[in-house]
Amino acid sequence: MVAELYIYGPAFGLPSIDSQCLAMMSYLSIVSHQEYTIVECNDPGISPSGELPMFHDGKNWIAGTNRIIAYLAKTVRLVPLAKGLIGYNANEHLSPENLAKTTAYSSLIDENLTDAILFSWFADTDNFLDVTRKAYSNLFSFPSRYLLPLQMRKAAVQRVQKYGGMVASGALIAAEHTKIYDMARDCYRVLDRKLGRKDFFFGLKPTSLDAKVFGYLALQLYPDIPNPRFQMILSSQFPRLVKYCNRCREEFFANLPDSTPPSEPSPFFTNPFAAPKEWFKSTFLSPRIVSSSTAHSQQQQDGEKPEKTKEERDFDLKRVYAITFGVIAMAVYVIANGLVVIGNETEEEEEEGRYSRGARADEVHVLSGDHDD
Repeated sequence: MVAELYIYGPAFGLPSIDSQCLAMMSYLSIVSHQEYTIVECNDPGISPSGELPMFHDGKNWIAGTNRIIAYLAKTVRLVPLAKGLIGYNANEHLSPENLAKTTAYSSLIDENLTDAILFSWFADTDNFLDVTRKAYSNLFSFPSRYLLPLQMRKAAVQRVQKYGGMVASGALIAAEHTKIYDMARDCYRVLDRKLGRKDFFFGLKPTSLDAKVFGYLALQLYPDIPNPRFQMILSSQFPRLVKYCNRCREEFFANLPDSTPPSEPSPFFTNPFAAPKEWFKSTFLSPRIVSSSTAHSQQQQDGEKPEKTKEERDFDLKRVYAITFGVIAMAVYVIANGLVVIGNETEEEEEEGRYSRGARADEVHVLSGDHDD
């Protein structure tokens, strides 16, 4: 079967809203071209580690960009018109020294540029209310579209408060001179110096580092948001990185494979609200427990409907209990928090209720200017 890449869906003119998913798609474009399909599932609950992207090659389910790249680096494929076996390792031409540098730069990006995205998308009130919440809501199904963006924002605020400010009533009040812009600028400067005048970080051929850098910078450069401070820093102070991103975008995403439904249900837990179709298939259409008894096997051979074993009955009962409890708990949570609005709001009502809704979601007040520029 053709391998599948499970990702968060598109946003901002990019094929995914998630930096790690963009990085993985970029990497696969470097090493495998059209030898995989894309599954837009928007549900990390289907993966073995609870994260996306996830890679399925018919035998294995691997989640997380770094783990997928490590797995692919050990995988080979037969190309009849080429020289036998060819690998999926974009770093195979790098020296041990450059491989060590790749690890160091990747760690820097994972830490610092993740914080920059979280601050811009979630800690900035205007960006979150006007853009981020709507972008994620368009990907999630009911009622996750009302719950998950708020949960994501709360976690993001807790993470980025280390850059300055104080927490009051669960909200981050940014310091006048937050350190996060200095941190991002330093990170951009390191990458700009490493890139130099080269097409890619290690020469003419892109590597896993290029895939990761582009995945993160793309989400700071291309989204149209009310307060694009990081985009302004990149455009005004690091034009070489902007040209680099445009070059990567054209090369990596020129011929992406089509998005298709999954070939089979994930064997891991699926959130019924985020992906109801996949959850239904996984829950109700998964293979039954097969009894090893002679009578049970004989009934199957004779075409008779076999009687369920005690293990099967217990499994079905527990599943019914779990589903019922989950649905009731979710309904109670939604109703208790007033997250469901019946009817369509007018523009005036939406504007009037904007900040009251934001306050209920751990509102964050961030100063509008980059005082360091």
